[in-house]
Amino acid sequence: MDFIKIRLSDERVMPDNEMQGYISGSLRFFEPVMSAYRRLWRPAVDICENENNYVIVAELPGVRSEDLHIEIGSRTVRIYGRKIERLRGKECRYRLAEISYGYFDRSLSLAIPIDVDRVEAVLSEGFLEIRIPKKPPDKSIRKISIRGL
Repeated sequence: MDFIKIRLSDERVMPDNEMQGYISGSLRFFEPVMSAYRRLWRPAVDICENENNYVIVAELPGVRSEDLHIEIGSRTVRIYGRKIERLRGKECRYRLAEISYGYFDRSLSLAIPIDVDRVEAVLSEGFLEIRIPKKPPDKSIRKISIRGL
């Protein structure tokens, strides 16, 4: 596979730490393309909260809803699935390959219990939004009997 090297600055004046990042980033292109389907990639995720809800937004461009799965636990959210590589002609030769394809998996832990029965998720314009209601605090008081020995 042939690649075109693109430079955005002059290497001779680039500080050593930036040069190291530039070199390691360039070497990424020489990974075998066949391993793209075996590799996991991690979509970017934002989590915000208000008094009653958590809102998780995951960036998933090109992922179809039928290839996307969500699992909800009492304090965890798992988002996983795959992004299928777009079809290209047989004569196509990559000059630059930065788009991640294959399987992805993100597991997120939340600070307090959530109401798993009222979670809602919407996939729109490449973003998955998951609205997660917080479980109201248990304010019940239980009386405990004491046994004598």
